[in-house]
This record gives sequence, structure tokens and C-alpha cells, in this order.
Amino acid sequence: MKSERIVEAELFSAAKPVTVTDLQTASGLDTRTIRAALKKLMDEYDEEDRAIEIAKMGPRYAMQVKKEFRESASRLADLKVPKDVLKTASLIAYYQPVLQSKMFDLVGNKVYDHVKELVELGLVKTKPKRKSIELTTTKHFIETFGLDARSREEVKACLEERLSKLSGKT
Repeated sequence: MKSERIVEAELFSAAKPVTVTDLQTASGLDTRTIRAALKKLMDEYDEEDRAIEIAKMGPRYAMQVKKEFRESASRLADLKVPKDVLKTASLIAYYQPVLQSKMFDLVGNKVYDHVKELVELGLVKTKPKRKSIELTTTKHFIETFGLDARSREEVKACLEERLSKLSGKT
């Protein structure tokens, strides 16, 4: 039981999603014990009526607010990404790799300011491509938005799944 509480404390204290290796380095516990503790904690948080969950994001784990409580929790949290910039980020994530010139066609000239802000936030990376710039999301994007994805294709699949759930609720 003690190992679950150690892993729980480490997840709570971490400022970002962490890997099993990160947890092993911090705790000194072996990977099998950590994986078992993570599974038990995920089940524990899922079964109980809590606003917090242990989420798996690719190879990383994080303690975060459950989706149904994010709106309430966000009232006290600072919004770091304005809605219009967030829309641009979601388009980049969906169409990636995408040229900035294509994004200009979708978003207009504000795309240049949005891309600059997204790069500064570490959510998008750029690479010169032909006479434009190729845009892709970063690992930080996946962590920030709590996606269980490791590749561009998985990011797109996660976005499609969330969109289908949203459109099914209307």
C-alpha cells in the first residue's frame, strides 16, 4: 500500500506528466511496483466519486482534473491559450504536418500571430518547407491537452474521437 501513496505523492507534486522512469528515479521503486501502483491508483481514482484522475498520455502519467469538472476548475485557473489561438492549434493538430500557407487559407492572416504564440507556448514547432513553413504539434501539446497519443496519427484520432463525442451530445 505504501508504494501507491509514494507514486500518488510524486504524481501530485510533478509539474508535468511523468514517465515510469521518472517515477523510478524519484522513488527508488522498481518499474513493476510502479506500474502496479499506477494501475491501482487509476482504478481507485476512477471508481471513487472524485474530481481528479490519473491519466495516461502516451508513455506519461499525470494527475489532472476530470473532464466533467474542468469548467468549474478553470474559473480559478488562468487561461493560457486564447480561444481563437486554441482553434488554430486544433486545426494544426488535425491537419499536421500542415503548411502555414494552408493554415492562412483556413484562418486568415491572424495565423502568423497565432503560430508565433503557439511556438512560444511550446505547443507547435515549425520547419522551413518549400516557400512556406511546416507546422506540427509538440510533445508538450499532447501533455497539455491530455491526449493519449504518441504519433501525429494518434493525435488526429484522439481529436476525432473527442469531436464525435461532442457532436453526439447535441
